[in-house]
Amino acid sequence: MLLHSRWLPLALAITTINTVQAAGLELTQHGAKEMAHGYAGTATLLEDASVIAHNPAGLMRLQGRQFSGGLSFVHAEIDYEARFISERVESLYGLPAREVNGPGAGNSKQLTVVPHIYYSQRLNEDAAIGIGLYAPFGSGTEFPTGWAGRYHSEETQQTAVNINPTFAFRASDTLSLGLGVVIQSYSARLTNQIDLGYLVAEAVLERVEEQSGASAAQAVAPTLLNNYGSKPEYQVLNEIEIASVAYGFSAGMLWQPLDALRLGLNYRSQISHIAEGEAKRTTLEQAGFKDNFITQISADSGLTQQEAAETLEKAFDERGSLGGDIVSRIHLPQLLTLSAHYDLSDRIALMGSVTYTNWSVFKEIRLEYEDTSSRGGSDITGSGDDVRRRDLVQPLNFSDTWRAGIALRYQATPELVLRTGYSQDESPVKDADYRTPRGPDADRHIFGFGLSYKPAAEWDVDLAYSLITIARADINARENPAGTQHRAEGHSEGILNNLGVQVNYRF
Repeated sequence: MLLHSRWLPLALAITTINTVQAAGLELTQHGAKEMAHGYAGTATLLEDASVIAHNPAGLMRLQGRQFSGGLSFVHAEIDYEARFISERVESLYGLPAREVNGPGAGNSKQLTVVPHIYYSQRLNEDAAIGIGLYAPFGSGTEFPTGWAGRYHSEETQQTAVNINPTFAFRASDTLSLGLGVVIQSYSARLTNQIDLGYLVAEAVLERVEEQSGASAAQAVAPTLLNNYGSKPEYQVLNEIEIASVAYGFSAGMLWQPLDALRLGLNYRSQISHIAEGEAKRTTLEQAGFKDNFITQISADSGLTQQEAAETLEKAFDERGSLGGDIVSRIHLPQLLTLSAHYDLSDRIALMGSVTYTNWSVFKEIRLEYEDTSSRGGSDITGSGDDVRRRDLVQPLNFSDTWRAGIALRYQATPELVLRTGYSQDESPVKDADYRTPRGPDADRHIFGFGLSYKPAAEWDVDLAYSLITIARADINARENPAGTQHRAEGHSEGILNNLGVQVNYRF
C-alpha cells in the first residue's frame, strides 16, 4: 500500500479543507491572532502554541503545556470575465476566430473552512517541544457547468496539509532556536471538458487534406467547425485526481537584544512530491454519439464511413483523450519570514515582517501517463513503468514573491487585547498569458482586525477578521491540457472575507 493511502485520509479527515485561492497557493490561516494582524509580524508574535507554524523557536516563550485550536472561515468570490475564442484550427484554413458558446462571465464562490491544531510542552528552562497540524497551501475554484470557459476549467482543488513536530532550545540568554520535521500530504482534483468535436474536426480536415488537397479541406472547414466545434453534445468530461506524501523541515530563530525588541526568523523548506493518481475520461462508447457522429462526419467531409470511424477513434486512443494512470511532480516552495516586534509602551506594540516565497519552482502542472508498453519513455517514479504518451500540461510560469506588512497590538485592559494590521501580498502570476481559471491570481491587499479576551488565567479566546482584495488583472490565456488551445481574453478580480476563531488553553 502506498504511504499516502494511509496518511492522506487521516490528515484530510482531521482538517476537512475545501481549499481557496491564496497568493499563489499559499494559505496563511494558521492562527487567529496572525489573521487579526493582517499576517504581519508572524515570526515574533508568539503568544500561543501556533508558534509551531510561525516560528518554532518561539516555543521558548511559552510556559507549561498549551493547546491551541481554531477555525478560519473564508468566503472567496472570484470573477473571471472573458471572451473564450477558438482560433487555432480556424487560422490554418483562413477562417475568422469563433467565440465558444455559453456565458463568458464565470463566478467562483466558495466557503472554505481551514482548521489548525497545536500542542506545546515546556520540557525545562532550556527546551520545549510541540506538534501542529495546519494547511500551508491550497487553491480552489469552481465555475458553473456550461460556462464558456469549461474547456479551461470547471473545478480546481489543491490542498497540502502539514503535520509538524518541533523542538526548540535556548542557545543563550537572548537567542532561541527551533527545528521541525514536516510531513506533508498533497492532493488535487482537476476537472474540465474536452472539446472533442473540435479535435475531431481538426483530425478530419487533416485527413481530407492528405487525400484531396488543401483546397478541399478549406472548402469543408467551415461546415465541420461550425457543426462540431465547441458543441456541448460533442464534449467529454476530464477528471484528474492525484495525491502523495512527502517530507521537509522547518526552522526558526528568535533573538531579543533588548527588553522591548525581538527579531524572529522562520523558514519552511521546499517539499517535492511525486503524486500518483488517475485521469478519468468518458470512452467513445460511453459518450453515446459514436454511430451518429460517424455518419455526420462522412456526410460533411466526403470521407467514407470507415475513414470517418478511424479518424474518430484517434480522438479516444492513447494519443488523444483516453484516460489512465498518471504521475506528477509537484514542487511546493520554500518560505522565509523575517519579523520584528517592538514594545512602544507597556500597552502598545508595533510589529512588521517581510516574507519571501520562491514560487518560481512551481512552473507548471505536468501530468504524465504511466505506460508499460515497450515504446520507451522516462521513468520518474522508479517503478519500471515507461512514461511515453503525450503529457497533460498546464503552464503556470510562477515568479518569486514578497509579502510585507505592519501591525499594531493594544492591551486595552488586563483581559482584552485589540489588534489590527495590513500587508501587501505580491502575486506569482505576472503575465496575462498564464492567468487561467485554474489560478486567476493577482496582487492583493490584506486588512486585519481582531481581539483576544482572557476570562480566566487558564484560557483565552481570539476573534479575527481580515479582508483580502485581489486586484483586477488582464487575461490572455490558452487552455491546456485539453489540446484545443482555446483562448480566454478578459480580466479577473476577487475578494476574500476571512473570519477566524481560536481557543488557547494552558495546563
